[in-house]
Amino acid sequence: MNELAAGVRTLSLAGTCKNAGKTTVLGTLIGPPAQSAGLALTSIGRDGESRDIVTDTPKPPIYVGRGALIATAEGLLPLCDTTREIAAVTDVRTPMGQVVVFRTMSDGYVQLGGPSMNEQLSRLRELFFELGARRVIIDGAAGRRSLCSRAVADGVILCTGASLHRDIDTVVAETAHVCDLLTLPGLGEELPMLPGERFVLRRSDGVCMALDGSELARELKKAGGAGVLAVAGAVTDSVVMALVRSGLDLGHLTLAAGDASQFLLSRGPLADWRRKGGKAAVAHTAVLTAVTVNPVSAYGWRFDGQELLEKMTAAVTAPVFDVMREANE
Repeated sequence: MNELAAGVRTLSLAGTCKNAGKTTVLGTLIGPPAQSAGLALTSIGRDGESRDIVTDTPKPPIYVGRGALIATAEGLLPLCDTTREIAAVTDVRTPMGQVVVFRTMSDGYVQLGGPSMNEQLSRLRELFFELGARRVIIDGAAGRRSLCSRAVADGVILCTGASLHRDIDTVVAETAHVCDLLTLPGLGEELPMLPGERFVLRRSDGVCMALDGSELARELKKAGGAGVLAVAGAVTDSVVMALVRSGLDLGHLTLAAGDASQFLLSRGPLADWRRKGGKAAVAHTAVLTAVTVNPVSAYGWRFDGQELLEKMTAAVTAPVFDVMREANE
């Protein structure tokens, strides 16, 4: 996994659920303290604490060596035991205080709590590089797929595991679905949007027209039903199923949104949409670098690690790694 990640300049970690093994993956990517120089870290939530504040389950600490750049909230600085040099103070404010960037002057434990918005993360990433970082890792949160966009990161590692569901096949199917959404093809052009409009159809002749969401299928029929249907906001099951059931020929229609985080589709509706010939695309694509699996649930059950690894490998196109095995090698 480290060999794959080494060539990714900005890497984000995303999870399908809480306790998917994301912090363990982060520790593996950080590596031994001697490799910390040139590494920059931040998180969109809080990470590095001894217990998860939501599930009250134990979490692995984050240990870095000298020369790392850390972006975290001021309120978490007393919980970082490295000797540090403040490199920058940002204008980003969080519930735990203003986000500052420091350089570690000794080995030690750190706690992360950085920006939560994509635009803030993009600016922070550029600041990291200005300060000499060679590689940036952004620790995401369960369900936050917006961090996977190339507007934020060059690659993403999706972390999943037994905590997602008791049934191994459900874990595999749901994870494969998330991978499917993350790897939706690019639109190849700007998203056709009009100010204040939720649905905009760009017809094959290039004309853009706003459509009434309450009468979407009827309006599409009137407009010819072909082209790119751009959606501002969430692409939901109800939107897709209304079109699937409308009797429209969807073979010449592409449903498009800004990035994969806007596609809030369940497996069934997405499959129905494609079965009818509909296509889906995003303006900002993501690069899925790898998928990690954690066979141990935080809620008391566990899977056979080899079985989970083999089933996930068969279900997704990205390389798959067992997070527990990687951490112990």
